[in-house]
Amino acid sequence: MNPETHDSRGRRLERLEDVRLSLSDVADPLPAMPSWLAWAGAGLAVLAALMLVSGITPQKATAGVKIREAALWPHSFAAPARTILKDQAKTPEPAKIAKPMIALVIDDIGPAQHWSRQALALPGAVTLAILPYEDDAPDWAKRARSAGHEVLLHMPMEPKGLENPGPGALLKALTPAQNQARFAAALARIPGAIGVNNHMGSRFTSCSSCIGEVAPLLRRKGLLFLDSLTSPASTAAREIGRAGVPVIRRDVFLDDDNAPAAIARQMRRAESLAREQGVAVVIAHPRAHTMQALPAWLRRMQADGIALVTLQTAMERRAALRRDTLLRSARL
Repeated sequence: MNPETHDSRGRRLERLEDVRLSLSDVADPLPAMPSWLAWAGAGLAVLAALMLVSGITPQKATAGVKIREAALWPHSFAAPARTILKDQAKTPEPAKIAKPMIALVIDDIGPAQHWSRQALALPGAVTLAILPYEDDAPDWAKRARSAGHEVLLHMPMEPKGLENPGPGALLKALTPAQNQARFAAALARIPGAIGVNNHMGSRFTSCSSCIGEVAPLLRRKGLLFLDSLTSPASTAAREIGRAGVPVIRRDVFLDDDNAPAAIARQMRRAESLAREQGVAVVIAHPRAHTMQALPAWLRRMQADGIALVTLQTAMERRAALRRDTLLRSARL
């Protein structure tokens, strides 16, 4: 290390000793003087030397602190243009949210054909999640892609209640090999799918080992996973994300309560979340009141400065916001 930029305690002591020896060398040839006066003069000289050294030390020692602190930056971050000392660090300002975004996913495409066709007529940025067990499921996927929509496999999974998720559902009672075979067969029926989300599945997604069984296939196929969060105990995003699969969670169910007033409340909630956190993921269904309300809502969103985006764009935006938060937390 360059001694010009680093002033250690040992180095300061060495300089002090040099000063003391120099003083003694100079004092030796002097004529004899009273002992008390000699001692007083030597003491004053040493005191002056100490003041000189201490006056130089803080600035050079600070350079040493800067060097040591710069070495502590995590390797995952780029080196900062200048090192920020702890006593200079300020609380980072909140990240400025750019234009808020909403990603809208329509689940259950297929069985309710009339309302599913209405979903196809929505703007292309809307993502359609298609049930695989309908005879014409492959046709729905092709038509959706032709209309410019992203397509998801809406994979049936075991719920906690008595509802029937449909044929070919992933079940806790099945072996991993059986569930993987069902999953692969369902994927084959939705050509061009960019990812998967769960249909029902409150029991299956709450089982870490169960939901982890499908992660390898998602990774091999290069697909994303949307956790519909049909249960607050869902481990799907965590377990699938561990396997290196891109994951995102649903923020709002638009029409759990299918009354028009309830749908309007959920629309306002989605808008608020988008403004607060930059992006919101909304799931709706091909039902009468929902499909009647959506066109006007999408127009109002645009007028209010909220962008309708694809699910993939929402994932990219959310990842960018997380990175920004991490960088600000690290004061980069």
